[in-house]
Amino acid sequence: MADQTKSSKAYVIGIDSGTSSTRAILFDEKGQALAEGRRAYDVLRPQPGWVEQKAVWWWEALAGSIRDLLSKSPVKSEQIQGLAITHQRITAVPVDRSIEPLRNAILWNDIRCSEQNEKALETVGREKIYQRTGYNPGIWTVYKAMWLQDNEPDIYHRMHKFLLVQDYLMYRLIGKLVTTSSAAVMTGCLDVGHRHRWAEDILEGFEISPSIWVENILSGGQIAGRIHREASLETGLPEGLPVVTAAGDQPCGVVGVGLTKPSMLGVNGGTSCSMETCTERLRLDPDANYFIEISPMGTYFPENSIYSGGSSLMNWLREIFSLEESTQSEYDWESFYNMAADAPPGNGGLILIPYFSGATAPYWDLNARGIMTGFLMDHSKAHMVRAVMEGLAYETRRQMGFMEKGTGVSISEVRMYGGSARSDLWNQIFADVLGVKLCTTKTVETTALGAAICAAAGVGIYPGIEEAANHMVQVKKTYLPHETHRRLYDRLYNDVYCKFYDRVHDLIHTASGIIKTFS
Repeated sequence: MADQTKSSKAYVIGIDSGTSSTRAILFDEKGQALAEGRRAYDVLRPQPGWVEQKAVWWWEALAGSIRDLLSKSPVKSEQIQGLAITHQRITAVPVDRSIEPLRNAILWNDIRCSEQNEKALETVGREKIYQRTGYNPGIWTVYKAMWLQDNEPDIYHRMHKFLLVQDYLMYRLIGKLVTTSSAAVMTGCLDVGHRHRWAEDILEGFEISPSIWVENILSGGQIAGRIHREASLETGLPEGLPVVTAAGDQPCGVVGVGLTKPSMLGVNGGTSCSMETCTERLRLDPDANYFIEISPMGTYFPENSIYSGGSSLMNWLREIFSLEESTQSEYDWESFYNMAADAPPGNGGLILIPYFSGATAPYWDLNARGIMTGFLMDHSKAHMVRAVMEGLAYETRRQMGFMEKGTGVSISEVRMYGGSARSDLWNQIFADVLGVKLCTTKTVETTALGAAICAAAGVGIYPGIEEAANHMVQVKKTYLPHETHRRLYDRLYNDVYCKFYDRVHDLIHTASGIIKTFS
């Protein structure tokens, strides 16, 4: 299909339904953000390790953010050609046959399903699960379904579908149940080698019915349906507007920073610190040290994640330790991050291991715990902030090494996105620790841009998602490793960081077991 943007302007909406808010952003065909609407919602923590939300909040925030966007838009709603949704992955809500929620949604970072992980390992086995699904047991949606079956059997047996965030929102917009391969793969029960079907043998081993998952699994960049009258009235968008499939927040995020080559790595410095690279064909890791995402472009995105990422750990640090007070309605995060400039590279030996919500490779352990080690009386607020930055960079380097080994491709460029990417200091520390060129892009809201790129391809503005990304993503700034700092970080990474947790993880488990016994 010809590039329509040569003769006329084009406009699409990218919607990012995230962990704490929904953002709707209007983009033109060059990837320039023209208007934005944003609505926040709560995160519920009814018990330690439990994280929940009400699904209706997602819809109310989506509809409200679109109305806000349209009130600021420089173009009429009739000029908008399509929209696509990206979303917090893994999170799911059980619904009845009327698609009404039966309970709160269970969020991606909820870790209540550790017993179900152990059951899966005993009954099916790690190797078979990974080879069939691309995932080790962990926080994935299917284990949350197993938890429901074990702990809330009435809800489980009344459940018609276990809907992911985009499944629920798409139904509210177009009146049809559809999902995408990129959304479905993170359930932990998609057949990763045949991306449009569920791994029924794995589900059988888990004693979970395949019928609770959405049957219609589409690729990214396809028109799933059109906005119906009721959704039009609630959002203000024209009835009949095409709604295009996209992907989860991380695949959309890396598309939104232009990750189209196998030698690139996208790193999200948001709530979680997730990283993805690109492969043309499925490359499962023999050591199962990463999991597999499916790109909306049709390629595979080997991925790993630090569940407690930049914004979650910085919020924890600020709130628990009261490191910085602010009377402003908008918190000054730039100043908070810049505190780390008062601590030297290497941080005076203060090192953080960021397993505050469990760990992925090589441990795959929801009982893992965060560590900050090497305290001296000389350490200050600045050192604690820098410890978070350096610790996340060390762990990102570790995960990057697993990906390079498993895919056989060296990473030569990192694209950084998410809230933390606004910080020059954060980006330079990551470049120094990772030892490669790091770039940021002009559009900060890269996950929403990734969804808009899918929408632009789906409605024919560009012939495909890769072409749309090439036109709609522009590099803003490049950071190169500082050689002296790089050598220092090499020593700390190889001689300290990579060895430390192995020496204490048994004690961590023992302490956790003692606490459970007395709780």
